Amino acid sequence: MKQLLLIALALLALAPLRAQDTLHVAPVADTATEADAAQRLPQHDTVFLFRTDTVTLLRVDTAYIIRTDTLIKRVADTAALSALREKEAFYREILSANGVDKEKLEAERNYYIHLVDSLRSIVRIAEIEAVRKEEANKYLEERARAAEERIAQSNNKKKKVRPIQGVALRFYRAPDWEIRLKSGATAGTYDKYISNRNAGSVDFDYVTGASVMLWDLTDYFNKDHSIGSKGKGIKRFDQQFNYDIGIYVGFGGSNLFRNFYVGSSFRFVDFFYLTLGVNIAEYQVLKNGYTSGEVIGPNLSIEDVTAKAWLVKPFVSLSIDLDFLSFIKK
Repeated sequence: MKQLLLIALALLALAPLRAQDTLHVAPVADTATEADAAQRLPQHDTVFLFRTDTVTLLRVDTAYIIRTDTLIKRVADTAALSALREKEAFYREILSANGVDKEKLEAERNYYIHLVDSLRSIVRIAEIEAVRKEEANKYLEERARAAEERIAQSNNKKKKVRPIQGVALRFYRAPDWEIRLKSGATAGTYDKYISNRNAGSVDFDYVTGASVMLWDLTDYFNKDHSIGSKGKGIKRFDQQFNYDIGIYVGFGGSNLFRNFYVGSSFRFVDFFYLTLGVNIAEYQVLKNGYTSGEVIGPNLSIEDVTAKAWLVKPFVSLSIDLDFLSFIKK
């Protein structure tokens, strides 16, 4: 340890002279022998710096050659270890002087560890929620894309066949014949007569069918039209809608195969249809020779005076595109 301290002091003393290649503390003649040099040198450590990276220590009885970089590293390690020990002792002294409770420090340490774990759990939950919302947004985007495709398909002018539903007004009311009794010409007697419980001239029916487009009138109805003597222009709607004329075929009532509707249809404002045509249906009618309110024989029943017959009657209907109904449902 004493030798290391002496070497360190020698290096500090020679620091300003490190730029020189050679330093002689005591001048020695070139022809002088080693014994003469020993007599001229004092009886303590003498330093000869022959090169900038080498330190030579000469004593009368011993010679040491040590690399400067190794010496500096050892001195630095020793100084760092000493400083670390001093800091440790300093902190211990502060803790002892201030009366710091180690258990309290440990409790605070555990608290912050628990806080970090809690924050980590919260971040994990937030990540899971973000993934869930991302998947939900993907599902909503798919539904929105599908709805847009359905709208584009329903508004497609090239779509020739469209299913529609609506209410038809028939100009013939389906009769409901029955046999009733009324007082006869003599007291205590009764006569049978024919009665219609569903009398009238018009009837409503629920119809389902399809319209086949023949002529597209979209361009005509969406352009400006001149009206009046001054030729003022008017546009039907700000938004462009589809219009066409086609053929309509449908079914009505509960008995679909005995109640048919055929006619021409006019499509307007994309989803609405106005249909004019004829209703071909099977009705219960009176046989030839019988009329409503006529008195019949006592042995006759309703089956004897009525029969099934196909009749053709005019109708008008207002229908809506089924694609539009599906949008309303959702």
